[in-house]
Amino acid sequence: MTRNNLFDGESYRAMFAQVTYKWFINRKWVTYADIMADYLGLKSAKELTYNVSNCDNYGELKKAFRDVSKAIVEKVGEGCFEIDGNNRNKRFRYVGKDNDPLADMRNAKVINNLRQYWKFCQDSAGFFPKSWLEYFFKDCQDLLEMKARKQKGEQVISASLDRILTNIEYLPVLYESIVNKQVLEIDYKPFGGEQETLIFHPHYLKEHNGRWHLFGYAEDHSPENGYDIPLDRIRTKPREKSKIEYVPAPSLFYEKFFKDRVGVSNPEVPTKWPVIVRAHTYYIYKLTETKPIHQSQSIATPWGDHEEGTYGDFALEVEVNNEFIGRILQMGAGLEIVSPNEVRDTFKKRVKDLAKLYE
Repeated sequence: MTRNNLFDGESYRAMFAQVTYKWFINRKWVTYADIMADYLGLKSAKELTYNVSNCDNYGELKKAFRDVSKAIVEKVGEGCFEIDGNNRNKRFRYVGKDNDPLADMRNAKVINNLRQYWKFCQDSAGFFPKSWLEYFFKDCQDLLEMKARKQKGEQVISASLDRILTNIEYLPVLYESIVNKQVLEIDYKPFGGEQETLIFHPHYLKEHNGRWHLFGYAEDHSPENGYDIPLDRIRTKPREKSKIEYVPAPSLFYEKFFKDRVGVSNPEVPTKWPVIVRAHTYYIYKLTETKPIHQSQSIATPWGDHEEGTYGDFALEVEVNNEFIGRILQMGAGLEIVSPNEVRDTFKKRVKDLAKLYE
């Protein structure tokens, strides 16, 4: 595909060209205002705040309209457009015989996008767990090319963690079991407990700090959904149970399940707390601002000089689990839990117990 493809890229010209062409091949009367409204996601040109000529990027719209029209005429021939109205209120309609005159150009864009995606897959071999690649690219030339790129030092993406973890080779099987709604029999040894065999309905895979977890419904166990099996505690390869009907999770269950927590672990007390976290150095304040602890994080007190000292506060609504505690304590004296007292007391105990080890 050449750079002359009107539909390629993320420029305003390309985006307006895509909208314009859509209107043309639908054989509808169309104006500049219709195209601008469609581009902006409005229901009709009547919803435009300004006259179309005063809208941002109007010049790019006109260029795209001209280029698409010209390309169609070159392909179909003169007389393929009807024009109605004057210069102030002109509208156009495509009436040519070819229903998709620029199909080759549109297909070339699709092919180019697929090539870009293929290249990303090649480069991302250093990011995804090796088991994914070995499973899904088995007997495929792509896998050989990925290995060759790594050997030549051409790999440009990598993960910071060692991905060769216990039972990581089960990931593709578990993924397909979720997609295919397949019940599994899993030999599992929980921490501090005896090994048991679970009849498990897999729902969700989640990675945190390099460790993978399988969530789902374990028959005869609670909770009914959201039962957590760390992959490194599975004792043998999971086995399919084809005669048992699969029980899916309720709609959006796992989006809600993880919404109020950092990481994956269940908190000692499953309560969402309104927490205020104070940063005591500007570096830690900016680091916490740019790398939020949790999705609910917002600035409660901007960084600056205050009556109690120089600091900045963040507000969060979060469950207090091990991962949340770890994120705060990771910053040492840089972060402090200010409120509520129940959460602050939890951190006090953790810090005191830690300090005893160094006395």
